[in-house]
Amino acid sequence: MKIDLHVHTKKTKSGDAITRNVDAEKFHETLTSTDVKIVAITNHNDFDLNQYKEFSEKVEDEVQIWPGIELDVIDNEQRGHLIVIVSPTKSEEFGKVVSEIVADTTTDTFVISIEDMITGFDSLNPVYIAHYLQKIPDLPDESIQKIVDKTQIKNRVLKEATNAISAGIYISHGHRSIYGSDLQNWDDYEQYAEQLPELRLPVASFEQFCLLLEKDESTINTILNDKTPETISIKPFEDDTVLKFTFYNDINIFFGSKGTGKTKILEAIAKHYTDNGIEANVFESSSEILEETYDLKGNDFVINLNEQGIDYCTNEIEDLKNSREKDVTKLSSYRDHYSIKLTNKKAQKIKIKDFTPLNTQSNERNFSSSDRVSTKIIDFIDFVTEDDFFKELVAPKTYDNLLEVLAIVSKEIYTKKHDYFFDSKVDNLFNNLIETIKNEIAKKTNSPPKPTSTGFQEYALNRINIGRTTKKIHDNIISEIKIIPETVGDLGRKGTLVCDTSVVIQDGTVIEGDYKSVSGVNKTPQKEFSRSISNILDNILTDRLFEKIANLKSIEYIEGINTIHELLLIKKCFKIDRNKYKPSNGESTMLLLHNELNQEKDIYILDEPEKSLGNDYISDVIVPMIKDKARVGKKIFISTHDANIAVRTLPYNSIFRKHDINNYSTFVGNPFSNNLININDENDSIDWKLTSMKILEGGEEAFGERGKIYGNT
Repeated sequence: MKIDLHVHTKKTKSGDAITRNVDAEKFHETLTSTDVKIVAITNHNDFDLNQYKEFSEKVEDEVQIWPGIELDVIDNEQRGHLIVIVSPTKSEEFGKVVSEIVADTTTDTFVISIEDMITGFDSLNPVYIAHYLQKIPDLPDESIQKIVDKTQIKNRVLKEATNAISAGIYISHGHRSIYGSDLQNWDDYEQYAEQLPELRLPVASFEQFCLLLEKDESTINTILNDKTPETISIKPFEDDTVLKFTFYNDINIFFGSKGTGKTKILEAIAKHYTDNGIEANVFESSSEILEETYDLKGNDFVINLNEQGIDYCTNEIEDLKNSREKDVTKLSSYRDHYSIKLTNKKAQKIKIKDFTPLNTQSNERNFSSSDRVSTKIIDFIDFVTEDDFFKELVAPKTYDNLLEVLAIVSKEIYTKKHDYFFDSKVDNLFNNLIETIKNEIAKKTNSPPKPTSTGFQEYALNRINIGRTTKKIHDNIISEIKIIPETVGDLGRKGTLVCDTSVVIQDGTVIEGDYKSVSGVNKTPQKEFSRSISNILDNILTDRLFEKIANLKSIEYIEGINTIHELLLIKKCFKIDRNKYKPSNGESTMLLLHNELNQEKDIYILDEPEKSLGNDYISDVIVPMIKDKARVGKKIFISTHDANIAVRTLPYNSIFRKHDINNYSTFVGNPFSNNLININDENDSIDWKLTSMKILEGGEEAFGERGKIYGNT
C-alpha cells in the first residue's frame, strides 16, 4: 500500500503552478491508475472543505482521502513549512480551525507561530510533518523539537524528506521520517507515484496509521530499515494439515481459546527454522525449569582445576598407590662377605667389583625437567606458526626473528635433554655392570659378594620422595576453589537473585549433607582417602609409614580415585544477599522470561509467557522488551491469552485460532487493518477488535463493564 501525505489539488499561493489545479474526475482517474491508496490533501495555507468532500465522494472506498494543510510556520525569525493532517472523521472541525486561524489574511501573507499552531490543532490529534533539511523551506531541529515538547502526541511528529534515499538515511539515524509527491503537475502524477513510499502494512484508517506510528519510528519500508515478509508452510498436527503463514521480522501473536493447537504451531515453527540452520526453540517456564537452567543439581558442572591453580596430581596418586619400602643392607651380608677370603686370583684381579656405584638421580631429574621445558617450547612454536592472528599482530621481520631465536633455543634444550638422558643411561649401565660382575664372581667362586651399598641412601630417598609426593597431594587437597556467583535477575525490592556455586575438595572434614560428589565417587571413600593422605604425611619418618599406605590401598573403591577431581564436592543454590532463597513460580517465570529476551537471537518463540506473572510486570517490563526486539528486526512468535501482550505490542501479525463443532480454522490479520481473514477462504473475515475483546477481555460487554467500574473508582 503506497501512501502520499503531501498532495496539492489547488493553486493557492501566487508562486504555485497552475497545473496543481485538478478536478474530481481527473483526481479519481489518476489515483486509481496507481498503487497509491492513501492521500492527504495539503494545500498551502488553505483547506477547501467542499473540495475535500467532493473528492472523497468521488473515490469512495478506492482511496483513503485525509484532510490536511501545509502551513507557513515561523519560529525564531526562521520560516518553514509544516503539514498538519487529521482524521477524516474530524474534517468539519478541521475546516473550522483553519478558517479561524487564517481569518483575514491571504494564503500568500499567512504565517503562524508554533505555539499558536499547537493551540489551534493539537486537540484534533493530528499528524505533524515538518519540512526537513534539503526539503526547502525547512524547519530547524530546534523548532521541530519545540513541536515535540509542546504537543501531547509526540510520536506523530514526522520529518519530511525529499526522496526515499534521504528518508532511509534519516530513519536509520532514529528520525521519524516520510516523504510525499509535493506535486506540481497532475499530468506527471503516475510517474511520481512509482517513487512514493510503501507502508509496512496496509492500514484501514487514519487511526490505524497512527497506531503504526505508535509502534514504529518508521511507518514505511526503506532500503536500510525494512520489514520483510517471509512465507512458510508447516504441518503442526498429526493429520498432516498444512498451514501457510506470512511472517514479518516483527511481532507475530497467536491467540485463541485453550486447546486450539497454538503450542503445536509454535513447535512446528521452531522445527522449521531449526531444520533450516537457524537457532529456534520454544520458551516455556516454571520453577523446575529455572533450576534446570542453572543446573542446581550440578549434573552438568565442569571445571578445569588447572585454571584454579590446582594440580590434578595424577602421577603422584598413582606413585603413592604403587609405593613400596626400600630395604637397607643387612649387617649379615657384610659379615658373610668378609668371613670368607676370596682366594681366586683371577677374581682378585677384577677391580671393577670394588667400584662405588654412581648416583643416577641427578641426571634423571635433569632429564625430566628439560623434557618438560622442551615440551612447552615446542607447544609455543606450534602456536606461533599456526595462529594466523598472531602473525597479523607481529611485524614480519619481528616474526622471522622470533622463529629464528625459538629454533636456536629449542635446539639447545634438545641437546641438553639428550645429554642428560645419555648420562643417566651410562650411569645405570655402569652400576648394572658392577652388580653383574660381583654376582658372577660370587657364583664362580662360591663366595658372598660385597654389598654395593648400605642401602640407606635408597631407603632415605624413597621416604623423601613419598613425603614430597604426599605433601603435593595434600597441599592441593586443601586448596580453595573460588567461583563467582552467577546473577540470575532482579527481584525488585527483595534484591538481586544469584546462583551460588560452592565447590570444595573433600579434605576429610566436610560433612555437610547438601554437598554432592562431582565425579560420582561415593563420599565415604573420598573422605577416607583425604584422611589417609594426612596420616601418611604425619608418619613419613615413623616406622608406621607403610602401615598408613596400606590403609590407603585398602579403602573400598579406591580404584575410582585417580586424581584430585574425584574428590570434588559441589553445592548450588539461589541466594539473595548471601541468604538462601527459593523463588516462587511467578518469580521463576519472571527471571527466565527476562533472561530469554536478554539473549541475542534472531528468533524468539514464547509459549504463554504471562504464566504466573503479574500484569504490572508484563506491562512495565515484558511488553517494552518485546517491542524493543521488534524495532531491531527480530522475529518474535508469541502464544498468549494476555491482552497486554496480544494488543499493546501492536503486532504486525495476529493469528487467531478458532474452534467450532465441525473443525478448526485459522485467521490472520492485524490491528492496523482491523480484520482477520481465514487463510483458507479470503471471503471469510472477522473483526480484529471485537475478536480480540472477546477472547482476551471476555467480550465487549465485560470490557465495558470493567471500564465503568474503574471509572467509578
